[in-house]
Amino acid sequence: MEHFRDKVAIVTGAGSGIGRELAHGLARAGAQLAITDKNQERINQVLKEVKDMGVKAHSYLVDHSDFSAVNNFAKDFLSDFKSVDILCLNAGIGVGGRIEEYEIKDWELAIGNNLWSTIYMIHFFVPAMIRQGSGKILITASAAGLVGIPGMAPYCTTKFALVGLAEVLRTELARHNINVSVLCPGIIKTNIIKDGRIHMRDQSKQSQKPTIIDFYDQYGTEPYKVARDGIRALTKNRGVQVSPLNTWPLWILKRVSPSFYQFLTRKIWERLFPS
Repeated sequence: MEHFRDKVAIVTGAGSGIGRELAHGLARAGAQLAITDKNQERINQVLKEVKDMGVKAHSYLVDHSDFSAVNNFAKDFLSDFKSVDILCLNAGIGVGGRIEEYEIKDWELAIGNNLWSTIYMIHFFVPAMIRQGSGKILITASAAGLVGIPGMAPYCTTKFALVGLAEVLRTELARHNINVSVLCPGIIKTNIIKDGRIHMRDQSKQSQKPTIIDFYDQYGTEPYKVARDGIRALTKNRGVQVSPLNTWPLWILKRVSPSFYQFLTRKIWERLFPS
């Protein structure tokens, strides 16, 4: 982990979950940190935690779905740190429900927070990385960016886009000594469902959000394990990092037999959420 020492890292969406653990992992490796979130209380707490590890760190309240907010953050960051070596583009939100239940604002919420948030950061920071001739980028997508999951159309749309974006960047930026990895977590014990917009309802029209939250809390992987895999992906320059290990079979099944994967997921969907 010595190659992270004294490097400057930005971690977006660092107020909780995977972002918080990425910040912790990079701080333990000796990196200087710029951490962002749109929740002031959370980001203040994480700032204290990483500073207690003895590293230089600043926190910034940023809504990464807002172009002007990211522009202002870029200016503030450059006055504090001058340059960036590591970009962990982790900001995002969960949106779920049946396709007929979404309003256009649900799509806008998902695309703004999950996709535009990453595009804005790339726009403002990657040209400087190209000029300095080095850097590492970790984009947090999802297993839902590798396989289509019913009930998650806006979320899957954005996460598939992030996987494609990372693949393109990995090819384009290699000549500039910039490594790009995409992190694809499965079911993780984070705030993504609690903070997200979930429209799922049972046959009696009761919200399924509490049930889904309980499922994630019971079966979700601890986010530090995913962050550890993300940092390993940066260290070893892995293009795609699926995490945790129990997420791999789903992706492999989809790659080996897309038709069987779709048959299986359709049956599960129809059983869990009948019309």
